[in-house]
Amino acid sequence: MAKWIEKSEKILDKIVDIQQFISNLFLVFIMTIITFDVLGRNLLNKPLKGTYELTELGAALLVFFALAITHRKGEHITIDFIVDKFSAKAKNMLLGVVEIVIAVILFIMSKHLFDNGLRMMERKSTTTDLAISVHPFLFIITFTLIIFALTAIFKAIHYFGLAVNKK
Repeated sequence: MAKWIEKSEKILDKIVDIQQFISNLFLVFIMTIITFDVLGRNLLNKPLKGTYELTELGAALLVFFALAITHRKGEHITIDFIVDKFSAKAKNMLLGVVEIVIAVILFIMSKHLFDNGLRMMERKSTTTDLAISVHPFLFIITFTLIIFALTAIFKAIHYFGLAVNKK
């Protein structure tokens, strides 16, 4: 593989690892605010304001930050009993094509989310209880989808490399 591809993949892997860490932080954040909300509601009869919104936004960010690492490690649910019957070359070519399709769809989704974020920014859309601006979350999610798409592209390169490898 070309050196620049290997370097790019290493940089992308570091970004994905950081995203995984951030995803874990969001999980801890969600658990913490829900705990404080339940304790406040039951012990002090005073729930935490905005828990629903913060949980909703935190869960969205948790999921999108975790997508690339999940894909890199191959932890998505797959049904591949037919593909397993293919030759190694055919299987790797098919998996490479699937990765390219995934990347294209993710880039299209990213563009739509970015455009939606711009619209939300123009309209100054906020959440109901805490009045948190919505557009930064859409821009962050757009970034995570682009990282996910790049992860798919590098997996495609890997699969195509295995397909043409004569060993």
